[in-house]
Amino acid sequence: ENEPFRYISANLAAQLTILEIALRLKALRHVVYASSSAVYGASPNLPYSLDDRADHPISLYGATKRGGEMMAVAYAAQFGLALTGLRFFTVYGTWGRPDMATWQFTDAIVNGTKLTLFDNGKLSRSFTYVDDIIVGIVAALDLPPALGSTGAGGHKLYNLGNDKSDSVLRYVQVLEQAIGKKAVISLEPRHPADMTDTVSDNSVTERELGWHPRVTIDQGLPKFVEWYRGYTAGKK
Repeated sequence: ENEPFRYISANLAAQLTILEIALRLKALRHVVYASSSAVYGASPNLPYSLDDRADHPISLYGATKRGGEMMAVAYAAQFGLALTGLRFFTVYGTWGRPDMATWQFTDAIVNGTKLTLFDNGKLSRSFTYVDDIIVGIVAALDLPPALGSTGAGGHKLYNLGNDKSDSVLRYVQVLEQAIGKKAVISLEPRHPADMTDTVSDNSVTERELGWHPRVTIDQGLPKFVEWYRGYTAGKK
């Protein structure tokens, strides 16, 4: 938890701001907001299902994202808003942020600097390519949750993640192949705020939004590397 106050600002204060703005936009039909698979925390169930309880986060980040969901539930019920939360699973791809793992891993491999893998690289994630995520966002936006018969608002949650997970070590190996260079790896014990595995149960998302992920890391990571090279070359 490097910057806990930023999590509060971005995931709770900013969420409240969006909800308050939504109240004042009379023509607004629907708000779609980003949540995270981190809300599942220490859930023993895989894949993570919307039916799982999400009240035992292992990181402050996950706790604040769950708090944002609960705020949305309250505003939907009290003020009649239509709100949809999307639980993203480890999104990567072009235009990824420099502070995220995919950029940092790529940068380290390209420049020959050391990259750190926790739990000896055995952690696994539902790596989900950004193009798939965009399709899911648009599908959710086009399907506002039904408002209650009493005029109460509607709130829905969906998982948006790969239904197959890959180890972080394999993720790095695919990056190595795409870059054409071996990584300099430092192996460290698991961080207590790290979830061991994440896998997305997309059954509700597929049934209601017609969405399922299509891009594997073997397809998506070379696209990222190609973009990264072009983007960083333009910055020199």
